[in-house]
Amino acid sequence: MKTYHTHQRQSLLCFLKENAEKAFTIEEIIENMSGDPISQSTVYRLMTKLVEENLVHRTVKGNSRSFVYQFISEEKCENHLHMKCTDCGKVYHLDSSVTSIIQNNIRSNTSFEIDSHTVLLGKCGSCGIEENK
Repeated sequence: MKTYHTHQRQSLLCFLKENAEKAFTIEEIIENMSGDPISQSTVYRLMTKLVEENLVHRTVKGNSRSFVYQFISEEKCENHLHMKCTDCGKVYHLDSSVTSIIQNNIRSNTSFEIDSHTVLLGKCGSCGIEENK
């Protein structure tokens, strides 16, 4: 299927690239994008295509039914786990060698296979430090 590179698509990709360390809901994307407004239906349609093209990663937001979306940087988001701060929303990429150690340890102790798209939730150093003040 042909991909159209519209102004709205470029604006959305630009926003996601500039904020690649964070994951956003559709509503947060619309709220935080500056410049020309993009309708909610257009953002949903574009995000579906960007996920299909492996430019954006989609994950469930906590225990809710909503999703968050994050730009996949040039270093593909494959073969490593992610860590997400539940306070600020920043997403960290765990080194693939550390991911391998964790996956092998869990597999050998529980016979359970962890998907490499798994996101570990917790608090980053900045948010954890702020909480302890």
